[in-house]
Amino acid sequence: MSNNINNINNSEIYQYNNDVPTQNINEDNTISIFEEEQTDEESIGIELNQDNEEISEEKIEALENKLSEAKDRQGIFGSLWNGLKNLTGLGTNTNKCEQAIEDYKNGKISYEEANSIISNFSTKQESSVNLAANILTGVAAVAVVGSAVLTGGLSLGVIAAAAGAGAATKAGLKFIDRATNKVEGDALDGKQILKDSLSGAVDGAVSVATMGIGTSAVTAKTVAEQTLKETIKQGAIAGAKAGAISGAVTGASDYTIEAAIEEDVEFNVGDLAKSTALNAAGGALAGGVLGGVSSGIQYNKVKATLEPKLPTEIETELSKQADDLNKLFKSNIDEAKLQIKNEFDDLDSVQTITGRAKGTDSIFEKLAKKFNKGKLSSTSTADCIDAIGDAYGTRIQIKSLSTEDAKEIIEDCLYGYDISYDQFIKYMNGDNSTLDEAGIATLDEIKGTIIDLLKERQTQEVVDQLVDAIGNGRLTITELNNYGDEISSYFTNYQLQEIADAYYIQTGERLKLVTYDDFSNGSGTKVDLNSTSEYTVKLDTNGAIKESGYASSQMNTKQKLSDGTIGNGELQIRGTQLNEFADAEHIPYDIRTGKITASDTKYSDVYDIISSMKPKTYSKYNNFLKDTYQYLRLKELGIETKMPDITTYFNSKELSQDAIKLLDMQGLINISKRGH
Repeated sequence: MSNNINNINNSEIYQYNNDVPTQNINEDNTISIFEEEQTDEESIGIELNQDNEEISEEKIEALENKLSEAKDRQGIFGSLWNGLKNLTGLGTNTNKCEQAIEDYKNGKISYEEANSIISNFSTKQESSVNLAANILTGVAAVAVVGSAVLTGGLSLGVIAAAAGAGAATKAGLKFIDRATNKVEGDALDGKQILKDSLSGAVDGAVSVATMGIGTSAVTAKTVAEQTLKETIKQGAIAGAKAGAISGAVTGASDYTIEAAIEEDVEFNVGDLAKSTALNAAGGALAGGVLGGVSSGIQYNKVKATLEPKLPTEIETELSKQADDLNKLFKSNIDEAKLQIKNEFDDLDSVQTITGRAKGTDSIFEKLAKKFNKGKLSSTSTADCIDAIGDAYGTRIQIKSLSTEDAKEIIEDCLYGYDISYDQFIKYMNGDNSTLDEAGIATLDEIKGTIIDLLKERQTQEVVDQLVDAIGNGRLTITELNNYGDEISSYFTNYQLQEIADAYYIQTGERLKLVTYDDFSNGSGTKVDLNSTSEYTVKLDTNGAIKESGYASSQMNTKQKLSDGTIGNGELQIRGTQLNEFADAEHIPYDIRTGKITASDTKYSDVYDIISSMKPKTYSKYNNFLKDTYQYLRLKELGIETKMPDITTYFNSKELSQDAIKLLDMQGLINISKRGH
C-alpha cells in the first residue's frame, strides 16, 4: 500500500479526500491529518496572528493611541523614571510597549497581550511617580522639622509642622509633574491638589514620627556600648522597618483618599492591599536611609554631651602640660622602678620587674576627661600631676607553679576522698565521665579551696613582702583592685585581709578594696561598708569582674622621689603566662571604647572587624576572652586544661576565617607586638 500512495500526487489526494479532514504529504512521505478545515480567510490571504486572530489596522491604531496618551500623561518625574528604565531595560517601559505593538503587527502576540503591556506601563508609571513623591515628601518633612526631633523629641507641634511640610511638599511635587506633562489644564486640577495635600500631610507626620522613634533608641548607654558604624547600621535596619510601616500607612491613606474623593473610584480591598504593599516597599528603602543618617547624627550629638569639647585655651594648656609631664615622668621612672625592685627583686617567685612612664596622649586624655567632669579644678602643674594616678607604672611578673607542685597540693586536698588527681584534672576540663554524683558534688564543694591553695603557693611570697613594706611605711598604697573571678584573680580573701590589716595598722584607715567576692566572714556576715571596727576593708565588688575576664592585681601607690615630689604610681602583679595576653586583650577593648581609632594604621586590619561587631557577636567574643584568661591562669597554677577554640564561639556568618586568625589568642599577641 505504501508504494501506491507514493505514486499519487497531492491534488489527487485532495480530490480523493474531499469529504474528510485535509491531508498533506510531508517531506518524509508520511500523512499528517488536521482536524480543522481551511477557512475562507486563510484561502484568500487575510493576515492572522499565532492564535488565528485577525490583525486589524483599527486595533493597531488603538494600541498606538493608548501608548501616546500614556506618554502624554508623563511629567518630568515620570519621563526621568521611564528614561532610566529604557536605559537599563528594567521594568515595563516605552521601548517594551513599542515592541509589543510591533509584535502584534507581526502576529507574535495577541491584541489583549499588547494592550495589557501598555496598560501595565501606564499604571506602573503613575504608581512609581506617586511612590517617589511619597518618599521625597517624607525626606522633606524630616529635613524641615528633623532637627527639632533630634533636640527636643516628638511633640504634637512637631508632628503638626511635619504634616504641613508634607502637604506642601507633595502637592508641589505633583503640581510640577503635572505641569510638565502634555495634558492641558492638568496642573491646576483642584481635586488632585486636595488629594495630594491630604496624602502629603499623612506622609510627613508619619515619617517624622518614625524618625523620632528611631532616634530615641540612641542613648548614652548605647553610645557607650557601640561604635558610630554599628549605630548607623542598626539605625538603618530600624529605619527600614519603621519606614515600611510608614509607607504602608501612606499607601493605605493614598488609596482611601482617592476612593473618598473620586466618585468613579470604587473602594476595593485588593487595590487597597496593592497600594499598601507598594508604598511599604518604598518606605522601607527611604526609612533605611533616614534611619541610618538620623541615628548617626544622634550618636554624635549624644557623644558630644558625654564628652564635651574643651575650650580652646584649656585644650592648649592641657596639651602643653601633657607634654611636660611625660618628660618629667620619663626622668623619674627609673627611680620609681628601683624602689619596687628593691622590695621584690630578690624573691624566688618573681620572674621580672618592669616599668613605664605614662605617655603624652594618655596623659592628655585623662586630664581632659577629668577637667570635663569637674575633677580637675585648674591646669596648674601640681593639680595635673595629682590627676594622673598611674604616672609611674611598675609590674611584677611572678613565676608559674610547676605541675609537680600543683599535684602535691591537689593530692593533699583530695586525701580522704575517693577521687584521684587524674579525675580532678578531667573534672577541670569538663569531663565527669569517671566520677559518680557524690564525686562531682565533692569537687564542686572543694574546688574553690584547691584553687585558693594553689594561688597562695604561687603568690604568698610576694604578699608577705607587700605586707611588710606597707606595714613599715616603705610602700604606700591607696587602693587595691583584685581583678578577675574565683579562678582568674591572683589574691585570695585571706591574703587580701592580710594586706588590709597592714594598711590599717599603718594609716588607721580601711583599705579600699575591689574584688569579686563579698568577703563574708565565717558566719556568713558580709562586710559593713559603714563599719569602723572588726573589718579593716572598705569593700567594693562592682567592677572587679570585667566582661572580657581581665585578670590582674593592681594597686595605686604613692612613691616618694628624690626630687621631693610624690609620684602617683600603679603597681601590677600578674603571672608570666597571662602577661602577654592581658596586654594584647586591651586592643579590642580600646577599639570599642574609641581609644584606638580608624586613623591608627597599626590596627587597621582588626579595627573594622571589632568596630563593626554586633553587640551579640562582641559578647560571644568576650566569652572567648574570659575563657582564655581562665585557661592561662590555671596553667600558671600548674593545671593543664584545653585551650579555648575560638571557632566554637561563632558561626561562619559572624566571623570569617581571616578574622578568626586575627582575633584568637596568638593573633592578638602578634598584633600587640607590631612596631616593637
